[in-house]
Amino acid sequence: MVASKENFFKAHWDWLVALGGVVALGLAAVYLFSAIGQSPEDAEAECRAWMDAELRKPHKGVDAVDLGDLQKVSAQLKTPPQLRAVDAKAKSFLASERRAFCQKGDGSDSKKEACGRPIPADLEVCPFCGMKQHVVKVQVDNDQDGLPNEWEKKYGLNANDAADADQDKDGDGFTNKEEFEAGTDPTDPKAHPDYLDSLSVAGALQQTFLPFWFQNYSPIPGGHRFTLRQLDQNGQDLAGYNSTWSVKKGEPIGKTGYAVTGFEKKSELRVIAGSKAGNKKNQDVSVLELTRAADGKKLMAAIGVRKVPVETQVELSYDRGKHSWKKTASVGTELDLNGEKFRVVSLRAVENGCEVKVESLKTKKQKVIR
Repeated sequence: MVASKENFFKAHWDWLVALGGVVALGLAAVYLFSAIGQSPEDAEAECRAWMDAELRKPHKGVDAVDLGDLQKVSAQLKTPPQLRAVDAKAKSFLASERRAFCQKGDGSDSKKEACGRPIPADLEVCPFCGMKQHVVKVQVDNDQDGLPNEWEKKYGLNANDAADADQDKDGDGFTNKEEFEAGTDPTDPKAHPDYLDSLSVAGALQQTFLPFWFQNYSPIPGGHRFTLRQLDQNGQDLAGYNSTWSVKKGEPIGKTGYAVTGFEKKSELRVIAGSKAGNKKNQDVSVLELTRAADGKKLMAAIGVRKVPVETQVELSYDRGKHSWKKTASVGTELDLNGEKFRVVSLRAVENGCEVKVESLKTKKQKVIR
């Protein structure tokens, strides 16, 4: 009997193991359902009740974040610690000698190849192959004021004080930094950036015109009589008897403040308007000389021209510290820029404003300001 039982287990051991696994799974399922103990609907209801209870509880809000460390680091980033300049030629554990790879520089023989070995960065010629190098000079600026240490030492400034960049060592009206950017000597008041660089046009070209125009003329004994028509602010003829003046040479033109002081009768051969063949005929281009009683200013008014400019002006701005100013200028106006005299030579309207040509009374040098 024992032998037969042993043979049975040997013959059916795999079935017995599978049966044991099925029984174990069934027991586990029974335990799981008993542990859960509720349906999915009950679980959802319980969860909703818990969430509603949590939402009704008073909340204190989010605790304020301490920004002390962040502010401290931000302040350090604005003024990072700096090491004093290290002499590139002296041995130091702070900075090793600057080196660069040998390469072909400006003006080198294009057929010759560079050796590519590391050499001191400030060498102009490679000691190994003789190749001319392209040297880039590194400028050190201890106080980070935009002025290199070497330049500040040359002109007696403090390479460790950033405040001297905005100072005016020679009193010529320009800061030391402006002198450096212009390449001038900050210790010589006669050497300074161009004053005209600080002059600018503050607005568009402004023009005023005669309040009348030269319509025609007719001969009379001893001269001519001239007809002039009054214009409104838009340049259109005014209606009415009082809008027309008929005057002789030397007579005032109504109450405009102008008088006729000269006349030149002349004609020119001009192309007829609209002529496809370019036919020409003589046209009257006679000119009146007008004089303004207030200041004696003379103007020339051609016959038929409605807009005769009287004043052509522009607003100029000079920005140079205590010497700054704004003024209205016209052709011939003299300008004082830090004691140096200039004169306005011409004014010209352009698309985005006005061009002003200015001339130095001392050097006769001219420059266009926009």
